[in-house]
Amino acid sequence: MSSALKAYREALRATRVVFQRDLPRLMAARTEIKTQIKNKANLTDETERLEAINHLEEVTKFLRHNIVQGEVQNNGNVHLNFREETELGDNETIKQGKSEMGSLSGKKGNRIKKN
Repeated sequence: MSSALKAYREALRATRVVFQRDLPRLMAARTEIKTQIKNKANLTDETERLEAINHLEEVTKFLRHNIVQGEVQNNGNVHLNFREETELGDNETIKQGKSEMGSLSGKKGNRIKKN
């Protein structure tokens, strides 16, 4: 089996697992994957082809590890359907001070004072 076909099948499996209780989003995700596959079907440059396959594999990994479906319960609470492969994280960045996080934390860099 070619690597492109394998990546495509894995992406479709990921959508089935992630969106199993949400038919509209399942169909939308599958339609988008199929559209992107058709747009890249005629790539002849090996580098571009491998980049497209790698991108699809990354999308599949993101879906499996980062997307969680929620269901509204009768009492108004939302139940999140975590799976074994869902990435939960460890909140270490929350414990860090802004000075340790770098420029993305919103901390302004040292300014040069003008005299």
